[in-house]
Amino acid sequence: MREVIASLKDIRLWLFTFIWATFTVGTNGVTFYQSTVIANLGFTSIAAAQLLNIPITVCGLLFIAATGITADRSRIPRPLYPLFFLIVIISCYGVFVAYPSNGAVYAVTLIGNALTAGWYPVMCYGQIGGAIGPQLFRSQYAPHYTVPFSVAMGLVGLCAILTLVTWWVTWDTERDTRRLKLAKIAAEKRGETILEDVVDKDLKGH
Repeated sequence: MREVIASLKDIRLWLFTFIWATFTVGTNGVTFYQSTVIANLGFTSIAAAQLLNIPITVCGLLFIAATGITADRSRIPRPLYPLFFLIVIISCYGVFVAYPSNGAVYAVTLIGNALTAGWYPVMCYGQIGGAIGPQLFRSQYAPHYTVPFSVAMGLVGLCAILTLVTWWVTWDTERDTRRLKLAKIAAEKRGETILEDVVDKDLKGH
């Protein structure tokens, strides 16, 4: 029980919890809306409409692979990856709100949903958004769903702010982890092994 209470007092637990909540609620609704966007493009053939899902899936896999490889090299601070994704996703949602044309919305759906898929490997995964996010897109907001897209955009923006705050709180551990990973990679090339581990100093200076 003491360990549970200690965990609940750790501000990092709540910061990461709110990151998951804001991101997944904001993005899962848009992912849920993907099929509607494609249907609105005017394809009469179901098969042809389904083909438009393929580029989104392929781009998502490419983003996951590229991000995983670059993040594993530890050259760039890890929080910069999700922050970059969040900025691009917010920009895509801005196009959703403006809704200039079905073609433009499909293009940003491809980019936004692909980056949403790539965001998870550099963080983790939470299910709260899958339950709540789609509820934003009620039929009363059809056909352009401007209000739900605005809410989703705001939630992802809040997620970006929370990510910055979390990075500030975990700055020392993130930096030390990255430095240690680079040192271990260099040591492996020399045929050596580093047994040192990162010491948690996050909350010491905050």
